[in-house]
Amino acid sequence: MSSREIAVIGIMLGLSLMFEVIPIEMPTIWGMKIDFVAVPIIMAYLLTGFIGGLTAVLLLFAGLSIVSSASWLGGMMKATATFTVLVGLETARRMTKFSLENPTRGQLIRFAVLAYLIGVALRIPLMVALNYYVALEIWLGIPQEKVVETVEAWTGVPFWVAIGLPNAIQSAIDVFIGLLATLPVLRRVPHLLE
Repeated sequence: MSSREIAVIGIMLGLSLMFEVIPIEMPTIWGMKIDFVAVPIIMAYLLTGFIGGLTAVLLLFAGLSIVSSASWLGGMMKATATFTVLVGLETARRMTKFSLENPTRGQLIRFAVLAYLIGVALRIPLMVALNYYVALEIWLGIPQEKVVETVEAWTGVPFWVAIGLPNAIQSAIDVFIGLLATLPVLRRVPHLLE
């Protein structure tokens, strides 16, 4: 990993942790927050590649475990969810041969939509399972067999919708805002991709 990549990852990790402590978020009843924390991590991936993005996700877990009020549990959930977005982006990049160097509007839209769809197809089932089997039992302090009933009573919708919909919204923020935030950076500092 080059010093440029390390610097980009460090800057983006700092931004992510800043977004964690600044209250720009929409909390859900059971503890998930829809926020901008993963956007700089997505930017790190777009600017440094998959290994750089993976490194940023691992560091995000460590950082959130320290600064987040949700401790290691929230850090694990955010890092795991963000990892699925990275997999979606990387798979879409390979399928479409997408490059951030002067993409057309059509290429950008095709890449973004495909990345979102792949990422959300991975994220929702994984987050439903992790919330059911791990996170909500610990976070809410209730037995696993009460997790679905409790969340459905609070939200008035099926458990998978209560977990899936906010994760779909969060994935949209991560992918589309991540891309939209990266493009102006590359216009001003195009050598970041070298």
